[in-house]
Amino acid sequence: MQGRLGARDTSPPQSALIRGELSPLHAVRETLDLVCRTLAEADVPFFCVRPLAGRPPVVAVRTVYRARALAALARHAFYAARLPTGRSGMRRPDFERLRPLRKTDLAHARVIRLAQFFTNPARTFTLGGETGIDLEIWHVEDDLLVAPRPNRVCEAVPVDGPTVEGREELFNRLVTVGERSYLTRPEFLCRLVDEIDFPIDAVYTWVDGADPAWRARRDLALTGGLSEAAVSEARFVSRDELRYSLRSLVTYAPWIRKIWLVTDQQRPSWLRENDRIQVVDHKEIFRDPGLLPVFNSHAIEAQLHRIEGLAEHFLYLNDDFFVGRPLCPEMFFEGNGITRFFPSAAQVPFALHEDNPVHAAGMNNRRLLEELSGRTLTQKMKHVPYALRRSLLFELEDRFAEEFEETTRSAFRRSSDISVVSSLVHYYGYLTGRAIPGSVHYTYVDLSMRKAPAKMRRMLAAREHDAYCLNDTAATTPEQDAMVHKFLEAYYPMPSPFEEVTPG
Repeated sequence: MQGRLGARDTSPPQSALIRGELSPLHAVRETLDLVCRTLAEADVPFFCVRPLAGRPPVVAVRTVYRARALAALARHAFYAARLPTGRSGMRRPDFERLRPLRKTDLAHARVIRLAQFFTNPARTFTLGGETGIDLEIWHVEDDLLVAPRPNRVCEAVPVDGPTVEGREELFNRLVTVGERSYLTRPEFLCRLVDEIDFPIDAVYTWVDGADPAWRARRDLALTGGLSEAAVSEARFVSRDELRYSLRSLVTYAPWIRKIWLVTDQQRPSWLRENDRIQVVDHKEIFRDPGLLPVFNSHAIEAQLHRIEGLAEHFLYLNDDFFVGRPLCPEMFFEGNGITRFFPSAAQVPFALHEDNPVHAAGMNNRRLLEELSGRTLTQKMKHVPYALRRSLLFELEDRFAEEFEETTRSAFRRSSDISVVSSLVHYYGYLTGRAIPGSVHYTYVDLSMRKAPAKMRRMLAAREHDAYCLNDTAATTPEQDAMVHKFLEAYYPMPSPFEEVTPG
């Protein structure tokens, strides 16, 4: 479905293209393809440039062709804004300054953001300047073409150098294996030392606590002597968060190769067959299936690296983790495979004042690492996707075999558990030189708090967080559940390829 409409809530008024399938990747690709096609049809020589991290695709033309290029591009519905050059060109552009290209004076501009506005048929999801591309005007100095600002490879190329085909992933960091190619210069084809060109998967653990068969297994396993936190209904409630978490991943991290959904003899009713997602039962990953059923997330997480076919590098998410805006693989990994982790300001206690398996697991992690290295961990981790490596998890299991075994044998959370993927492996990786702290713009929403609705309204309006977590520390009401559904449907209105289509 295609068409136009007046997009709402933009200043100045904009025109938006309607697309039945829409994401930042779709918008960037359509804009880049249109720019390249338009320049080629106007006989404007151009080449694509390897952009710095955080920048969109870049197309370069010589100064002598600037007027012809802008005239050709102005025949389309592009909006434009002049961007800074030099080192100041690294600043985040002000998309409010976008104006229709034909009405913008760019006669002397050296870097120009070109964007189209897109929206879905329901007019609930709009993309604009942040999914545009940058047009750079390169000038001649002697026999060189010189860039107006830094890029990832070189500041100049020969004026008379050849153009060649380059893979899409060289220019668009929303993909790691591209579907198309673009004209570039040979200098931009090199394999950079910090380039991420390895596959990255995602793993979810999921449970539907309302499933009668699952509840029967759980009730049969209950033996008493467990903490209230270990058996709280809030830990097993499903509000369809997985549906929207998957939408967030597909929309804002489209470079994920494959998604693995770890469950206990369950499958979401709406999940359709798709090559990019696979359901994995607990019995497929537990070394000793005789321990099942298990309702302890610490135990299940300690077995995730045993998923057959899982990539060496992967992200682990709970179903209440959400990606809030476009992210690149560099958020989570270095080009040499090192993982990033995100420490929280919240601290692991040194003494337990109540029976809390989460705090106890953090304290157990601390004890293991103190015995290993003499270093003491004090911080928890933020509730964001955890970057992991299978090989490191296997190594950790070999080193702490007894603790892994005891945790895996706990059908419910106990004070003897370790928390492997949410804490222990990250600190172990750091202490052994294979993980480093990272930075993420993140927020946490406790759904039981009175201020949660107001906070979620602000989040929806700003859409400024890289990731966030909607957590239920206590049982929620039907009204709170409805509020969560309304928020998620507004934030992620586009169905993912993994959802069965509901008849009209």
